[in-house]
Amino acid sequence: MRATTRPMGVRRGILGGSILIAVGAPFLLQALSPYLNLNIANAGAYLFVALGVAFLAAWYVGTRQYVYMVPAAVLIGFGLGLVIPTWLPLPAEAASPIFLASLAIALAIVFLFYTDHPGLLVPAGLLAIVAIADIFGLHLPPELQPFFVPIVLIAVGVYMLVER
Repeated sequence: MRATTRPMGVRRGILGGSILIAVGAPFLLQALSPYLNLNIANAGAYLFVALGVAFLAAWYVGTRQYVYMVPAAVLIGFGLGLVIPTWLPLPAEAASPIFLASLAIALAIVFLFYTDHPGLLVPAGLLAIVAIADIFGLHLPPELQPFFVPIVLIAVGVYMLVER
């Protein structure tokens, strides 16, 4: 039996192909938007949603592993946090709390599926607190703002790598 063959009925992974489709689809949609009478200015934001959907598909079709659900939720939450403010007629100040809250909700959703992994509630809670504080005008210092989300995402990635 060659290394590339598999027994009948065994489904191969879909993550690789899904990622490639997810990367191409938002940019194709942006290119087609003038012809479809759509206003899609930021394909990059939709790219995060599409990549999250690719991981979600891998989670759903596969063995429902936690390691696919976390990036699925984080990428979908990240992308929705970027695009939701563009869908709604809200003041510009609403974008930051919506973005932070979408990430917090995404991490909380993972916990609902995997209650034996409570570690993600820490960044979810931190993001929620900062989002709520932002609504009430208590903002992170401007010099810290560009670092907050990347540090949270890196911390979640490290947690996934070391958590057992």
